[in-house]
This record gives sequence, C-alpha cells and structure tokens, in this order.
Amino acid sequence: MAEMEVVILVQEGKRGELESVARSLEAQGLQVKQTFPRFRTIVGTADSAAVSGMKAVDGVESVRPQTRFTLPPMDDKTPQ
Repeated sequence: MAEMEVVILVQEGKRGELESVARSLEAQGLQVKQTFPRFRTIVGTADSAAVSGMKAVDGVESVRPQTRFTLPPMDDKTPQ
C-alpha cells in the first residue's frame, strides 16, 4: 500500500496521555512527525493499510489524511 500523511485527533479525556497515545500509534506503524498537545493532535506518516489499526488505538478520536494546498504566487493581477 501507499504511504500517506495523517492527522490524528486524541480524545479530550486522553489529552494528558498524548505521548502515550503517540507511542501506541507508532506500534501500529505511524512515524510520528510532530505532536501538538494544545490541540490534541499528532501528525505523521503511515502506510494506508495501517489506518484501520490506528483508529482502534485507545485514546484516538479520529484519523484523517492530511490535506495540503498552495496559493498562487503573489502577483498584482491575481487577487489573494
């Protein structure tokens, strides 16, 4: 399967256990890139086949693909 970037939201009640949840996700195949305790969020990459296993980890509220977008270059003729 293909590797993808994912954003994981940790349950409110598990906010204080974010690092523990991240370690459990690593055991499921997630390569943690960054954690944001204030936002209960873990960002990383994983094989798309591992997503269902990550959703079952205790403390995980949601797992979704990371969305990226870019703005066009700054130009006087292009509104921003």
